[in-house]
Amino acid sequence: MNKIIKKTAAMVIIALAAIFVLMLLVAPPVAVHLTTNGHVDYGVIEDHPLQKMYTSSDFVLTSNDMILTTEDNYEVWASEVTVESPKAVIIYLSGIRQPSVTYFYGHAKWMKSEGYASFLLEVRGHGNSSGDRVCLGYEEAADVKAVVDYIKQQERYKGVPIVIHGVSMGGAIAINSFGQIDEITGLIAMSAYSSFEDVVVDTMKQYNIPRFICDIEKPLVRLSLQTVFGDKVNDIKPIKQVENIGERPALFIASANDTEVSYENMNRLLKAAPEQCEGWLRESDLAGHFIILNHDIENVDLDTEYCEKVLSFLENKVVH
Repeated sequence: MNKIIKKTAAMVIIALAAIFVLMLLVAPPVAVHLTTNGHVDYGVIEDHPLQKMYTSSDFVLTSNDMILTTEDNYEVWASEVTVESPKAVIIYLSGIRQPSVTYFYGHAKWMKSEGYASFLLEVRGHGNSSGDRVCLGYEEAADVKAVVDYIKQQERYKGVPIVIHGVSMGGAIAINSFGQIDEITGLIAMSAYSSFEDVVVDTMKQYNIPRFICDIEKPLVRLSLQTVFGDKVNDIKPIKQVENIGERPALFIASANDTEVSYENMNRLLKAAPEQCEGWLRESDLAGHFIILNHDIENVDLDTEYCEKVLSFLENKVVH
């Protein structure tokens, strides 16, 4: 009887171990597929509240909306808000699912009053832009390059600094673009992940998943990403691209209360970045993943602390 019990127990242990290993192997490709597959259409995702699609007129602005073709033949939507004799031109980028980049018309309105021109860029796979997958920062530098090339062709922007400003995945895209496009003068990256595999592991740790499992999963996540994006996964990620900043100014912003991208990502980025790069950890209980108080991105001018921080960086490090 004891032999039967021992044999049964051994079989159960082996079966459970096999199931455990299978789950470890299956989880990363499933997670990557669910995150990247498909085009993001706004206004249809119930558990993401920042889904409105604004127009410039909603903010009493006039815009020049355009479709630009990237070097790899994607068509991306961009909206230009001009100002006479701009101090700089800011390119805005948003996150994986929310908010739509049109929420940044609030920034464009505020920045126009301060003498800055703006471009809202809807990257591939989102809204009015072409593409059937979310690229997590690996390919969207080509979208940014299309906007930069347009800016460089306009006489009104001759000699005007270009700044790229993104949040969440948009922050990661901003860093990757900054690292690859020398014509960009300055960077503001908010709630940006140091790498996608880092943020996956950070999230696992938040759920108290044992460290040894996190250590196993990280290379498996990277391998799953490589099946989608190829060798770009090795180098086109923020923790690598910050090494290409050189002497240009950069401001990294994170929230102490961010439950989606831990502020440890900012710490990792600052450690890898040149010493002139600045970091701001926002401690307010009202500031979460999207940094702006109460996620009121449309009315960003009401968040005076944030506005003062961003303007101080622009005026002292970019425009000076």
